[in-house]
Parts: sequence; C-alpha cells; structure tokens
Amino acid sequence: MKIYQISGLGANQNAFRNLKLENGFETEYISWLEPERDETLAHYSERMIDKINPTEDFLLMGLSFGGIIVQEMNRFIRPKHTILLSTVKDRSEMPSIYRFSSSTNIHKIIPMSFLTSQRIFSYMMLRKLYYTKKQDAIDDIFEFKDANYLKWSIHKIVNWRHSTAYKEENVTHIHGDKDIVFPISNIKNCIPIEGGTHIMVMQKPKAVSIEINKILKGL
Repeated sequence: MKIYQISGLGANQNAFRNLKLENGFETEYISWLEPERDETLAHYSERMIDKINPTEDFLLMGLSFGGIIVQEMNRFIRPKHTILLSTVKDRSEMPSIYRFSSSTNIHKIIPMSFLTSQRIFSYMMLRKLYYTKKQDAIDDIFEFKDANYLKWSIHKIVNWRHSTAYKEENVTHIHGDKDIVFPISNIKNCIPIEGGTHIMVMQKPKAVSIEINKILKGL
C-alpha cells in the first residue's frame, strides 16, 4: 500500500528520510507546486492530488504545512488513513500569534529574503527550525525557497480554517511535546512524542516510526 507524503513549508522528501516504516508499505513523495495567482488552498490541494491513484487503497502523511494540505485533500479523496505529524487540525490549535497575524496581516511584512538568502543569520534560524547537524547542508531539506511560494504558503497557514463542510475519517495525529511552532498545549487528541520538537521526524525518528507502525499494523 502506498503512503503519499507531503513535507513541511519549503522542505522536501529528505525530512522523512530517517523514518523506518513497516514492510509492505511504499512511500511516494508529493512535491510542492508553484501556487497560481490568488489560488485558494482547496484548489491548490486538489492539484496536488494529481499524483495519487485513487483506484487503490492509500494513506496520506503530512508534516506541518503538509499536514494542513493532506487535510484539505480529504475534501476530494478518501484515504484509508491520514497521519498528521507536527501540525494542527483546526484553528483552535494554532498559537494566538497566528490568529493575531491573520487579523493584522503582520506576516506580510516579513521579508522573504530572510528565508531565501544564504546569510549566516538566516541559515542559523533555519538550522534551528529544522534541527539539522552543523555539517548538513540546509538546502538538502529546505529546498523550495521561491519567494512567491513562501509568501503564499505563510499567508495560507495563518488564515487556515478547517471547513465544516467535510470531516476526515481515520485520522491519527502525532505531535512532539517540545514543539515550539505548534505547542502541544493547544493540541487535542494526539499521540505525544516525549522530547519531540517540530521536526521530530528527523530528531526522534525511532519514536515517531514506532507510533506510525502501530497504525500501519492495524490496517
């Protein structure tokens, strides 16, 4: 059975590389697309579905922003199970700063050059967020640095509202108890990973893999 994976903001498939999953499951990564002008998140997610074969059983796995995307995909397709990692399930789980930014649009003043440049300070911050080792290249993980994509994505994250028009079935949320991006104090109905940060899939892959494999064995 295929597990379609979508990574976090700007990240590629390498974010999942340390996970060790059950035999009999094949992972396939869905890469980020360039957003269309004024594109809605629902329409963007529908375009991401093009790589999925809906005629066979499959699972979705979304990390951070990718977790929001796979939930939006559930508007249009019916996976056998949806696995959420280091993300949120609705607006109530977002930190108050996100909701404040949504109402004030303060996020729009963030210069995208901060995320797209190779300046030392920028790379130090990204390395902190992605918890990569000093000798690792940030570009191995944080690959999608197009300013238009980043600006669009950040705006969609802070403004995301889970539509009441649909509801996912068979969802498991795994979340680190040290996540500073989406603090676990706001998260409901999740499996906690002790010491897990926002990028626990890389920092604590063994613990995350154990919880994912429990799900896979039960399918």
